Amino acid sequence: MSAFSRRQPPHPEVNSADVPVLSLAQSVPTLGRRLLAWSLEVTIVAASVAGPLYLGGKLNQTTEAPTADLTPTLTVAQTTIAKSLGLSPRSLPEKVTPLTNVLWSASLGLPLVLAIAHVYSMGRYGRSWPKQWLGVQVLALNGKMPGWRRALMREGLGKWGGPLVAAYGVWQFSGAFPGVVILGGLGLLALVGESLTGLGNRPRRPWHDWLAGTCVVDQETGAIIRLSSLWNEEADPLPVRNPREALAWADTQGGLTSVVLNPMGPDWGHTRMRPSGIGLGLGLLLVLGGLAGIGSYHLVGPISQVDDPEEALYVNLVSTLTNPEIDAAAQRAAVLALGNLPDDRVAPLLVDLIAQTEDPQWLDALQQALVSRGFEAVPYLRRLNQSLKVDFAMQSDPALRQPLIIRLQTVNRILAKLVVLNHGDRPYPLNLSDLHLGHLVGGNGDFTLVLRKQDLSGTQWQGTVLNRAQLQGAQFYNPGEDNHPDTYDDRTADLSGADLTDTDLTSANLSLSRLVSVSLLRATLNNADLTLANLTRANLEQARLIQADLSQAQLVEARLSKADLTEAQLQDANLEAARLSGINAAGAKLSGAMLRGASAQSSNLADANLTNATLENADFTGARLPGANLRGANLSNAILKDADLRDVWLEGADLQGADLAGAILTAPEGPSERDFVAEVPDLSRGNQLAGVDFSKARNLGPEQLAFICVQGGIHPACDLSVQE
Repeated sequence: MSAFSRRQPPHPEVNSADVPVLSLAQSVPTLGRRLLAWSLEVTIVAASVAGPLYLGGKLNQTTEAPTADLTPTLTVAQTTIAKSLGLSPRSLPEKVTPLTNVLWSASLGLPLVLAIAHVYSMGRYGRSWPKQWLGVQVLALNGKMPGWRRALMREGLGKWGGPLVAAYGVWQFSGAFPGVVILGGLGLLALVGESLTGLGNRPRRPWHDWLAGTCVVDQETGAIIRLSSLWNEEADPLPVRNPREALAWADTQGGLTSVVLNPMGPDWGHTRMRPSGIGLGLGLLLVLGGLAGIGSYHLVGPISQVDDPEEALYVNLVSTLTNPEIDAAAQRAAVLALGNLPDDRVAPLLVDLIAQTEDPQWLDALQQALVSRGFEAVPYLRRLNQSLKVDFAMQSDPALRQPLIIRLQTVNRILAKLVVLNHGDRPYPLNLSDLHLGHLVGGNGDFTLVLRKQDLSGTQWQGTVLNRAQLQGAQFYNPGEDNHPDTYDDRTADLSGADLTDTDLTSANLSLSRLVSVSLLRATLNNADLTLANLTRANLEQARLIQADLSQAQLVEARLSKADLTEAQLQDANLEAARLSGINAAGAKLSGAMLRGASAQSSNLADANLTNATLENADFTGARLPGANLRGANLSNAILKDADLRDVWLEGADLQGADLAGAILTAPEGPSERDFVAEVPDLSRGNQLAGVDFSKARNLGPEQLAFICVQGGIHPACDLSVQE
């Protein structure tokens, strides 16, 4: 450092033709150029992800295009991303167009290729493409190119990894989770903030440069620091060997800047540890010792197990069960003892015994023993239940069906008790699919599954028979550890294809549950929560859904004929092509609902809220809609023949092509000679039809036109009446 003084002449040992020169007038590359280069780098990476992702999503919305399964790589990627970002599993597609597969794969591959190319270019040449365009370069403090280790440290950890990890941590623990838009804003803010850390020092070196031991220089001049504040413009230039010397010299000049030199030296990344002879010897001994241990386990283990007291107890208990000379009470005691024995062979043995006996006392003992085993016994009980279910369906002789019913009841009681008693140990997801857990008459009395107010979140019931089950207040949904609904860690139940005929689900929580093609015939769902539930093609005929919450539920092609939906909440629900004939939906909230192509003949929608609903091509023949709110609704080509539309609010509704033949708009007051109302009818409830355009509605009769005109509706006939 003594070679550098305030008015030092050029260094005698330095050839000015071989080293970069830092003159008094030269300065750090402008902040604008560096920020522009940074902005371009961020934009390129963001575009490589967002571009193909957006185009693929648009193509996937084309309903006419053929679809294929998502590629395994994309499936793993979207699952990992959804878990990290708390996305909803409902938003993850399973079928996409072939071109979407290609584009979305590109959105994964392009950023990786760009990152590799960026790190390579940065390590080899000290610049990225934007930096090269803008004439700036990155050098190590020893004047050499950064190399891939420094480039990876600078770009991967300092410039991108550290800020994004910090932003993700803030997002997770600040309460902003799961707002993805907020995460994007925090990530951008963190990247910008990290880049602006260079404003706090004279060399304009951000944190990632300090971390990697690098600096940004002007590509042509090599200038890295402004010196004009120390000398005048006429002073001699200062030759330096490399940026490290310039920064170190500047540190001696009155505290212009503070420089942290790389403590490991320029070649720290090339150091390698070489194993010594002693280390190799110890490693060889460890390997030989491990092999000896494995061999001794396999050779000695079987011999030592003979003297194992638990093994001896298991053998004695099994001998007791198989010995016909031993008293039945002693055998039942052996069964109970087996239930508490920690042995993997116990559960299948006890389940097999259920299939071999009809004795109620034996079955009771086996039931107690298997309940004590916990969920370890569930797979074996599932297999026995499915086997008995098949035998029961194929057997028509009542005498032969009776023992099957007895065994099936025993299995079902065990499963019900396991669900209730071992809630804390329940695996996720608990698989109870394709079982027969419905009502059974005969045997040891009737069996009805009773799981009132139980936490059944995450259970799998696909294809399970649950008819007449008592599930009042049961919780089929849990928001998971993050306590946010509709995120990836939600514990949702799957009842697709299940038979829930006559089941009582009053006040049950089925939000976000999968109920595709489920049978809820005559089921009771009063006050149940079915928000965002998937009820596509579900059978809800004659079901009771009084004040149930079906907001944003999927009810495409669902059957709800004669269902009671009084005051039910169906905001933004999708009821496209649903069968709604004969329903009672008085006072129901259907604002924003999709009812395109729905058949709702003879339905009761009195005082229902259908604002902004889509009723295009829906059939409301003979429906009752007095007092209904249809403001802003799309009724184009809807069939409203003989419908009761008294006191209906239609402001802003689209009635193009709507068939209003015989629709009741008001009680007739008697037409005049010109088929128009002679007196203004009672308008105490207001002019609901004022300003409503009926000009493109079909099959309007004279009385209807008269009332429309009196109410202030819009129709060419009203203009003719005025002229006359």
